[in-house]
Amino acid sequence: MAGGNRVKRLPLEGIRIADLSMMWAGPYATRILAEMGAEVLKIESPSAWDNVRTLIPQPDAPEPWNSSYYFNDYNRDKKSVTLDLAQEAGRDIFLRLVEHCDVVIENYRADVMEKLGLTYEVLRERKPDLVMVSMAGFGKTGDERDHVGFGPIIEQMAGMASLAGYGDDGIPYKTGISYGDPIAGIAAVGAIVLGLIKRRKTGEGTFVDLAQRETMAALIGEAFVAASLRGEEPVHRGNRSPRYAPQGVYRTQGQDQWIAISVRTDEEWRALTGVIGASELAPLTYEERQAKHDDLDARLEAWTSAQDPQVAMERLQAAGVPAGRVLDTKEIHDDPHLAARGFWVRLPHPKMRPWRQPRGAWRLAEANPQLQRHAPLFGEHTREVLAELLGIAEAEFDALEAANVIGTRPVNPTVG
Repeated sequence: MAGGNRVKRLPLEGIRIADLSMMWAGPYATRILAEMGAEVLKIESPSAWDNVRTLIPQPDAPEPWNSSYYFNDYNRDKKSVTLDLAQEAGRDIFLRLVEHCDVVIENYRADVMEKLGLTYEVLRERKPDLVMVSMAGFGKTGDERDHVGFGPIIEQMAGMASLAGYGDDGIPYKTGISYGDPIAGIAAVGAIVLGLIKRRKTGEGTFVDLAQRETMAALIGEAFVAASLRGEEPVHRGNRSPRYAPQGVYRTQGQDQWIAISVRTDEEWRALTGVIGASELAPLTYEERQAKHDDLDARLEAWTSAQDPQVAMERLQAAGVPAGRVLDTKEIHDDPHLAARGFWVRLPHPKMRPWRQPRGAWRLAEANPQLQRHAPLFGEHTREVLAELLGIAEAEFDALEAANVIGTRPVNPTVG
């Protein structure tokens, strides 16, 4: 390909990853690694598959385990290999497969790999320079190591609820998403790449115990400092700021449509009053604006509620006022900036109707990574991968499938 669109070698081409992770955190990590060129083998048991496979499938899909929006977002550009690691035959095949892999990643409960007899010590006997990342919610050691931790639990246990606040019923708020999951996934990407760099320099593998709770807690370090060193209690300001005024999210025309506005300086305030036709308020100082914040919010929303959100944002930005339209999950698909950057991509899928997915966020000067293929169908590549890497014969595959060591559909699948 000529010119600036030249596709060169992606940074992780030639790296093979055995991905035992499920749900969101681990699969999100390996999706990023796959986008960067790694060959990711997503390994699931026919009897214990990734539950995201059957979470919110497309309506009326004949194979819901192959038709989940979530699964297809988190697992595109990977290969599916089914292996029941709880059976001796599946465990033995996995150990042979590890010999051909550079990385193993898993996010089981802390004791699962031990019970399977697949600890790092066991795996590195087969692959001495193996890089392994374990993503148990609470880590591999400590009193809480055996607890199961999903994203919402991680948020509560990492202290984030102290910043988000509590409802009238006293129950702590969580973020709109399970924020701990993607954060842990990104941390796992960094851990794996650092492990590969170490291996390239020293020839040695490494094991990383990545506790999702600790990863999440590290993001709110300034709150810990304020509480531990200065004895400050978290202040729940909602959309307001201790430094800028007025600041908030204001209703606009349309159902559930909003715009965010933040005034940082007197100059921006004067520009804002000019746009909304409130020049009589232009002389207000920062201190006066903070004191009258409720009144100013009402005045602002009287203007914004009569405005188209996109038009209001463009007018304010043109005047030098920080403003951004609050995009919902429908509107963001039609955002002109993302469209101009080619952010949304449709990948053909044999079991699903076309829909728009986000492309990878990392765009490299040396390469132009592109989405290659949809998330794999259940067990789609089992025979291909195991025959190519391990030389398993066709007759052996049939026996393995009959014993549910491998399979092309989950055993007793449920939806939800």
